[in-house]
Amino acid sequence: MTLEMIGITVLWTFLYGYLIVASVDFGAGFFSYYAQRTGKGHTVNRVIERYLSPVWEVTNVFLVFFVVGIIGFFPDTAYYYGTALLIPGSIALILLAIRGSFYAFSQYGVRDNKIYLFLYGTTGLFIPASLSTVLTISEGGFIVEEGERVTFLAGELLTSPYSWAVVSLAIVSVLFYQRQFSHLLCQSGGRS
Repeated sequence: MTLEMIGITVLWTFLYGYLIVASVDFGAGFFSYYAQRTGKGHTVNRVIERYLSPVWEVTNVFLVFFVVGIIGFFPDTAYYYGTALLIPGSIALILLAIRGSFYAFSQYGVRDNKIYLFLYGTTGLFIPASLSTVLTISEGGFIVEEGERVTFLAGELLTSPYSWAVVSLAIVSVLFYQRQFSHLLCQSGGRS
């Protein structure tokens, strides 16, 4: 096995781990907001805090390791994807910062603030949607290399049914993981 294959295998393993853990985390955020709107927030938030508190702190470490590893192991990708992924990457970073501020201030009464809880819940759906566009851009043919110039076809991305199908799949998968996670929590003692 070559060094490149080992590197990409490790990176894909970290990305896969991030997808699983982040889906549960993002789904829990939306579920927390939904439970607050339906009047069951006090019970759900206690369960989410107990099971996800140790997880949310390390969730983004997987993503950071993947990005740094891609650039470190394969430096040409920074040139190739740098411009094309600037917009969806920036959107994802802003949403992650909003979500992180909820976690940072959660001990100071933010969990009871409806605006923060709304932002926490909606970022749980919009972060996977913005990150899924990265997959669409990289694999969907929305980057064209013409000589030394790399061009991102943003108009084609926004009108592509493939792109919207991937975004929809990301949102549905987060909701599915949230549903499965909440079901497991209720069975494993989340009721106590």
